Amino acid sequence: MRAVTDGSPRRAPTRPEGPIVLGDSIAAALFSSAPDGQVIVDASGRIVLANPQAEQMFGWPSGAMVGELIEELVPERFREVHAKDRSDYHGEPHTRPMGLGLELRARRRDGSEFPVEISLSPVETDVGLLVIAAVRDVSERVAREAHASRIQRSLDAISDGVYMFDPTSLRFTYVNQGAIEQSGWPRAELLTMGPLGIMVDTDAEELGALVAPLIERRLGSRSITTRHRRADGSTLPVEVLVQVPDLGPDIEPTVVAVVRDISERMEQDERLRAAHQELQLAEDRERIARELHDTVIQRLFATGMGVQALATRVSEPEVAERLGRVVDDLDTTIRDIRTAIFGLQGGVFGAGVRAEVLKVAHEAVPALGMEPRVRFLGPVDAVVGPEVAEHLVPTLREALANVARHARASRVEVTLRCTSERAHLQVADDGVGPPTGDAVAPGDGLTGRGLRNVARRAEALGGTCVLRPGPDGGSVLEWDVAVAGLDDDED
Repeated sequence: MRAVTDGSPRRAPTRPEGPIVLGDSIAAALFSSAPDGQVIVDASGRIVLANPQAEQMFGWPSGAMVGELIEELVPERFREVHAKDRSDYHGEPHTRPMGLGLELRARRRDGSEFPVEISLSPVETDVGLLVIAAVRDVSERVAREAHASRIQRSLDAISDGVYMFDPTSLRFTYVNQGAIEQSGWPRAELLTMGPLGIMVDTDAEELGALVAPLIERRLGSRSITTRHRRADGSTLPVEVLVQVPDLGPDIEPTVVAVVRDISERMEQDERLRAAHQELQLAEDRERIARELHDTVIQRLFATGMGVQALATRVSEPEVAERLGRVVDDLDTTIRDIRTAIFGLQGGVFGAGVRAEVLKVAHEAVPALGMEPRVRFLGPVDAVVGPEVAEHLVPTLREALANVARHARASRVEVTLRCTSERAHLQVADDGVGPPTGDAVAPGDGLTGRGLRNVARRAEALGGTCVLRPGPDGGSVLEWDVAVAGLDDDED
C-alpha cells in the first residue's frame, strides 16, 4: 500500500456492490490450505482433485490420486459396500457433517489402515455433480480414547472403590465399578452425590480439613479409617487413601479417594483379639490351677494329716469324733479343689467328658436357681470314650432338668466316679424325693418320659439306672454303665 504524504485525510474503503465472487486462484488457495484432507469426487466415483493434506495423509505423490477410484482409499473388505453406498448417495445427495458417531476406516497407499471422520458436501457444477469429501485422521484421538477406556476397565476390574470428586462442589465426577458394588448405588445416582452422602462420621468442615493440605501440596496423601453408608442403609467399615494428583497448573485439582472394605479384616482382628484373650485366660487359669495343686492342696493335706495324728492322742471320744469329721471335711475340700483344677485346666469348659459335664451343670443354673456341685473321682477323661459320653452327657442334662421341674431342691450334687471298667454317674438333691418314696428301677416303671429315656440309655450300654430316695431326704439318681471293651465290640 502506498503511504499518504500530502496530509489529506484518508478515505474510507468502499464496499463493492453485490456479492463477492471468489476467483479460481482464491478458491484453489482455500482448498489447498484447508487443515483437513480434501478430496473431490465425480459422479463415476473418480477423484478429480485432492489437496496436499489428503495426499500426505494417504501417502500418495503429488497429483497421483487424480483419476483413481475413491474406493482405492477404502479398505478392501469395505469396497463393495462403499460402492453401493456411493451410488445411493448420488441418488439423494445431501450434506453429511463430521462427528456422527460413525466408525470409519481409511486405507493408505501402502495398505495400512487408520480411523477417520469424513464430511460430505455435494456441489452442482457445469460438469455435473461433484462431492467434496473432507477427511480427518483421528488416530491420535482414537488412541487416547482407547487408552482412557483401558484405564477405566482396569479401574473397574479392581475390587476397591475409586471415587473422584471436585473439591469445590464436593460432587463425584467419576466412580468405578468397585465403588458401585461397594456402596450398592448405581453409577448414575452416585454421580449426583458426593462424599458427604456416603461418609457417616465426617461433616463438610472435617472433609475440607482433610483435603486442604493435599490441594496446597503440603501433603502427598492422607489415609483415614471411617464408615460408609450403603444404599440399603447399612454401614461399611472402610480404609480411605486420599490424594490430589498434580495434573499441571492449567487443570483444576481433582480429589481421588481409593476406598477399601475392611470388614473382613476387622472380623479377623476381632477373632485374633478374642483368641489372644482366651490364651491369656487359659494361662491365668493354668497358673491358678498349678498354685492350687502345688500349694493349697498340699497345705490342706498336711493339715489333715496333722489333725488325724492329733485325733489319735485325744482320750475324749467326742473330741476325737469331731476331729475325724474335720479330716473328712478336709478330704472333701481337697476333692472339690481338684475338680476346680480340672475345670480351670480345661479353659472355659475345655474338651473331654469333664468339660462337657461342667458345661451341662453350668447351663442348668438358670432352671435350678443354684450352681450344682460337681465332683470327679477317678480317670474320667482317660476311660470314658465317645460312645459312653454320647449317652452320659444327655443323661446328666435330663437328670438336672428333672430336678428343676419336680424336686424343688435347694442343693444338687453331681458325682462322676470312673474306674477302668465302669462309669457311675450320681445326681443327688435335697428336694421332695421320688414320687413313690421307694427306689425305682427301669423295669419297675420308672416314671416320666425323660427318666425312661435315661434308663434306656443305660440299658443300651449294658448298665443300670435307679432313682431312689436320698439318705437325708430328696432323691438320688444312680446311672451305672460299663466302659471297658466297648471299642473292641465295635470292631
